[in-house]
Amino acid sequence: MHLYIDANIFLDFFHLTSTDIEELRKLTALIKEDKIILYMPEQTCFEISRNRDSKIADALEKFKKDTGAFRVNFPAFTKSHEEYEQIRELLKEANKKHSSLYSKVSEIAEDNELDADKLIAELIETAKFSKTTSDVFGKAIERFRKGNPPGKDKNTVGDEINWETLKIEVPDNNDLFLVSKDRDYKSSLGTGKVNSFLASEWQHEKGGEIHFYESLTEFFKDNYPDIKLAADVKNKILIEELAQSGSFATTHALVGALLGQSAFTTEQAEEIVRIAQLNNQVGWIIKDSDVKELYTTIQRDYGEDISEETKKALDSMLEEETEPEYSDVDYDSEIPF
Repeated sequence: MHLYIDANIFLDFFHLTSTDIEELRKLTALIKEDKIILYMPEQTCFEISRNRDSKIADALEKFKKDTGAFRVNFPAFTKSHEEYEQIRELLKEANKKHSSLYSKVSEIAEDNELDADKLIAELIETAKFSKTTSDVFGKAIERFRKGNPPGKDKNTVGDEINWETLKIEVPDNNDLFLVSKDRDYKSSLGTGKVNSFLASEWQHEKGGEIHFYESLTEFFKDNYPDIKLAADVKNKILIEELAQSGSFATTHALVGALLGQSAFTTEQAEEIVRIAQLNNQVGWIIKDSDVKELYTTIQRDYGEDISEETKKALDSMLEEETEPEYSDVDYDSEIPF
């Protein structure tokens, strides 16, 4: 998957946003697992760095204005009750915590040590970085003079540079997944649609389509709905590989990796059970110590959460006492399933 995230999406993490920073952790995990190629033009990096401080300053100013804002207007007839003093103390403590938090994050921001700083830096390290060449700059100037999107500033060619970089760096015949709040990328005809000029250009020159999103949340919801946390990325990949395991040796390797994971979702636990039912490269060796450990863990930790049907199937597999006739099979061989 070829992905470009506009600078304004990254800058949201330094401002007032409802987007959870876990989205950046999930993105990093997917890149490291080679599920996503994130394109990071030099111009985009400049835009993030150039606007970071002003975004933080604005957010902190708004946050500071709320200092001492935790208050309640008490009617006179409430003051004789014990809850009155309790609430006053809680409000006083809330205002102290607010002031303390403001001071703490201000200092961290000055040192470039915010969580967003660290995660974005890591993303830039793992992304496909591209310098702005003279060729790209020339094409951006030409685009600017023709008045073709993207680009809203009459004096700069930032968006144009990013777009021309993507046209060069993304291989032909590939779709582009684009995340941006910029009005120069999105269509005026409706939410979630890319500018038709850009869509036509990408299809004609690159042989692919553009999938447009206005937030990382929308991107993940559409493409990775079952991934809630960064840890889910590794789980998802390992479970998919276990389902496709074609040998006992592969199964043992994947089971070992799964045993090293901290937790599974209920859906993932159910999928692991189904794999043992459907793939004989897993089900046939469920009594081997490592495989049995994985499924016993699922039984113990997720038995109350998985469906009754799944639980019965798991209990049955683990309770089976007869040894399989193929217990002496060569684990390096592959057996069709």
